[in-house]
Amino acid sequence: MSLDISTLRTRLQQALGAEFSVGDLLGEGGFAAVFRVRDEGSRRDVAVKVLDLGLTPSPALAERFVREARTVAQLEHPHIVPIVKVGGYKNEVLYIVMECIDGPSLRGLLESRRRLSVGDAACIARQVADALAHAHERGVVHRDVKPDNILLDASGRVLVTDFGIAKAAEAASGSQQLTTEGMVVGTPHYMSPEQATGEAIDARSDVYSLGVVLYQMLAGSPPFDGESAQAILMKQATATPRSIRRVRREVPPALATVVDRMLAKGPDERYQTAAEASRALVAAMPAAARERVRVRGTPRSSGGAPRVERRSGGPIPTAAAILLITALAVGWLMWGPAPRLSVAAPIPDSVSSSLRRRGALARGDTAVFAFSPAADPGSVVLVVTQHRVVVVAPRRLRVYPRDSVAYRVVAGWERGPRLMFVVLARGSQQDTVFQRVSPRDLWQLTRGLRHLIPEDRS
Repeated sequence: MSLDISTLRTRLQQALGAEFSVGDLLGEGGFAAVFRVRDEGSRRDVAVKVLDLGLTPSPALAERFVREARTVAQLEHPHIVPIVKVGGYKNEVLYIVMECIDGPSLRGLLESRRRLSVGDAACIARQVADALAHAHERGVVHRDVKPDNILLDASGRVLVTDFGIAKAAEAASGSQQLTTEGMVVGTPHYMSPEQATGEAIDARSDVYSLGVVLYQMLAGSPPFDGESAQAILMKQATATPRSIRRVRREVPPALATVVDRMLAKGPDERYQTAAEASRALVAAMPAAARERVRVRGTPRSSGGAPRVERRSGGPIPTAAAILLITALAVGWLMWGPAPRLSVAAPIPDSVSSSLRRRGALARGDTAVFAFSPAADPGSVVLVVTQHRVVVVAPRRLRVYPRDSVAYRVVAGWERGPRLMFVVLARGSQQDTVFQRVSPRDLWQLTRGLRHLIPEDRS
């Protein structure tokens, strides 16, 4: 039975009352729709997901839905869309009021780009894994991890929505297994083998679904497709996906190994927790620790400076000259790939755990900044903690009291110009932490060190 959007909108307006104004339809599927709603009291927009109980309204089922949704509303995490309110109206509709995220969904991003950079894909997957880990620790399994339920705000931060709503919707409908594509509960392309076969599921099912999403971000399409939902579900349960490195050679072997393990058919063969998957992503791809993804990219130029035409007999207008200089300066700063790792407090748990395992964090100490440039070939990480500055090199750590160091940027020449980053410790000791940093590396590094370590200008 298809949704009657007009009736649903009217019922939602009646349920919310005069404090809210129901606006545009943001999306629909199965027996649910999402509207943008204006909260007149706080003068802000919220997103409201409303479920039509259709021909089988039941006070008991409505009560179960509200109970499940309120459990989800208790989740508080930087990568989970907050739920503001849960309610219903005359056993006809049930609704969930959520923060409205003004940014694209991952589905929209993939539709415009088809596939993402390897670093962005790993970064998004890690942030989703952190959100899943938080929910799993509190007994909430998502059950419907897919690009539609992964949102990016205007700054490029990743947020996951519809946590546990699949279970709540299942309760409201009275159905135990809804596997038709487009329904609220599960989507065949992203369902785990145990979901596909109707078995009991746990947190490891979400790990598999996230593996499918990561595969799609890297490959441009999910690992399995078919002419019907049943055909896709059969492949989820029995087929082996094509190796991600055969689809995209630039995926590092370590990251391909993470994808393979997330997509293991047996739950016991996967990462047993989302937190474990998050740590594995950072270990395989340090860029996964970033907290922002580039959402609104601008087309790259084909190279060279912009062409500026002079008017005959006159100089370049002042405003145009300033614009040109600014563009060149920004282009110089942004030249080169993003740093492998650049995170500031609050440091993600996955990064802190990795640093602790490598000995960079002492007992009781907390990291406030961690950085590894793209240009330096040595895989060295600079870590600033509350009390220390630690250089994490492949073979050993170099540790300095934080209040005893400054830093300096040194220009050199080696088959061309290069910039080096040096830490100056007490007693005139110099430690060349990074043998080479790009302008982009340097800009992000010095910005992150502001107010943490002084720059030596002598």
